[in-house]
Amino acid sequence: SVIFLFFLLLFALDQKIVRHEFQVARVQSTRVGCILNIPGIVMGTIVLSSGTSVPDSLSSIIVARKGEGDMAIANVLGSNIFNIFVCLGFSWMLWNIAEGPYEANALKGNLWFPIMIVLVYSCFLLIAFIVSRWRLTKKLGFSLIFLHMTFIALTLLTNSIGGKKPILLLPNTPGWSDGR
Repeated sequence: SVIFLFFLLLFALDQKIVRHEFQVARVQSTRVGCILNIPGIVMGTIVLSSGTSVPDSLSSIIVARKGEGDMAIANVLGSNIFNIFVCLGFSWMLWNIAEGPYEANALKGNLWFPIMIVLVYSCFLLIAFIVSRWRLTKKLGFSLIFLHMTFIALTLLTNSIGGKKPILLLPNTPGWSDGR
């Protein structure tokens, strides 16, 4: 039980450090975005997300070149599932326990749209791997890159950039009207 309490303390300290580092990264990326006139949605969707994915990508490339393709795919899928369910979910749960309900502008508006994109992409990925007999071919690789570029384009088109209205207005987005 002492070991469990020790690891619980380490986890709590780690959460505090991660929260501080995230805040520093968010503030610094916002400042750089302001200096370079790059909107926050672009910084988050492209720059920050790339920065968190590059280490996983590089380790997957290294093991794939060694002939361990299954380990590369497991690394990518496993790290993303872990990040979503454990890092985000557990941190969010701890925040709600310690501080109360968490509210942010990011949780308002058209949040359903990126969630639907993730679900559609996940289904596409599963079907594509089944059809290709769990082989990552060049065609499938290019398809995945195209889907990611499509996600970036849709994110940029459906969000307010530079104080201007989004080019594509989605239901439940401020300014959206169904014509009634």
